Amino acid sequence: MAKARSPERDKVRRAWLESGGTMTAKQLAEEFSVRAEQVRKWKSLDNWQADLDAQKPKRKRGGQPGNKNAVGAGAPVGNKNAETHGAYSTVRLCDLPQEQREYIEGITLDTETNMLAELQTLIAKEADLQNKIAALEHGGPAALYIDRVVEMRAPKGTKRLEQQREKLEALQREEDSLIWDMDGSDGKKPTRQQEKKLETLQREIAALQDTTGDKERALEREGYTVTMQTVIKASAFDRAMKLEAELNRIHGRIIKLLDSIKGYEMESRRLRLEERKYNLAKQKLSGAYDIDPETGEINDEAEEPDELEISNRFFRRAARPAGPASPGVFLDTKFF
Repeated sequence: MAKARSPERDKVRRAWLESGGTMTAKQLAEEFSVRAEQVRKWKSLDNWQADLDAQKPKRKRGGQPGNKNAVGAGAPVGNKNAETHGAYSTVRLCDLPQEQREYIEGITLDTETNMLAELQTLIAKEADLQNKIAALEHGGPAALYIDRVVEMRAPKGTKRLEQQREKLEALQREEDSLIWDMDGSDGKKPTRQQEKKLETLQREIAALQDTTGDKERALEREGYTVTMQTVIKASAFDRAMKLEAELNRIHGRIIKLLDSIKGYEMESRRLRLEERKYNLAKQKLSGAYDIDPETGEINDEAEEPDELEISNRFFRRAARPAGPASPGVFLDTKFF
């Protein structure tokens, strides 16, 4: 009949795994009141090391969290590497010449001024696109233009580095297992063969650590190597069609802006007319008319009279004189 499984066997294994493999056989034996030789036997039979390795997070392919592989790599901000015909380029204020920057910074919140400035900008963009289209027409139908360059890059020497890392991890696991067996908790001294093997392992681990570190630093300096490059070119007709499409869009914006300017002018005229009607109504209500001395007509654009003066003293009624008197003479009538 088979011997019953010891209830302490799983407890000892669980305690060793929770410690991350740091507890020795002697410490486990003292805690669970078992022999150190029995702990070593359980560790070998149940393959505790495999369970411990399974708990550790697996190393993913590519850059690891917190790495600085891409520091200093890539094109600088604001570069023009991907620009082809320039129709869709992003333009920032700092990219413009000093004169244009000063002009843009001087833009105010005045609606009429800003609309005029926007119209001028659109017309300038329209002229630029027309010049580019004209240059393409003079270049010849067989001319080809580089649209973009696509590169495929790969890190330098990563395959060899990964192999060295795997070998280093295997040697470190072997070293941990050997130190576990040589802890002397069972009263036995380590053999000369074990000491020699441990010394050899430590030398190999130190050498691999130096080599791996050197390769990692070299990769940080060298970065990536170009493995394939594809140059995509476009004909003059294809590029001209893109410029024509952008030119049509600019035309639409100019027409829409002109409609907005016209609407703004009509609304301004309507507001001025309403203001004149309002001023005339106020003069009729107060009875004080402002007569233009040159035309002899009511000035409905003048500022309204002081209400305090009207309420305190007079009710002024203006009328044009019938005789040779000059226009603009006021007849004041006082009421008691």
